Amino acid sequence: MSEPVSGASTMIDLVTATHETFGPFIGEVFEVETEQGPVSLTLDNVKIFEGSGVRDNHLEIDGRVYPPRKAFALTFVGPLEPVLAPQVHAIQAATAGRLELFLSPFRRDRDCMLYESVFN
Repeated sequence: MSEPVSGASTMIDLVTATHETFGPFIGEVFEVETEQGPVSLTLDNVKIFEGSGVRDNHLEIDGRVYPPRKAFALTFVGPLEPVLAPQVHAIQAATAGRLELFLSPFRRDRDCMLYESVFN
């Protein structure tokens, strides 16, 4: 992981994060640095995949055991332009800190672009 932006560090562990982790950040604005300048994305929704059992089994990394979790997705609302490429983006918010998420545009509405980041 690269150095934190503007002195803020990641406050969310993406390996252990669940849909509940992101609930308090709904409505928060996250900034993404692009070649065209900063792009503001607002966390709009946390979708839970109720039938998911993707990580209902044992997961151990470097001797640390991680609890099971259901798959979920974060939906962000952004401007129509520029459209962010589907890739890992460093995003930053005042209370959530800095995160590196794979964001993918999935729907263009009349006045915004919607992005999704899926956790399995």
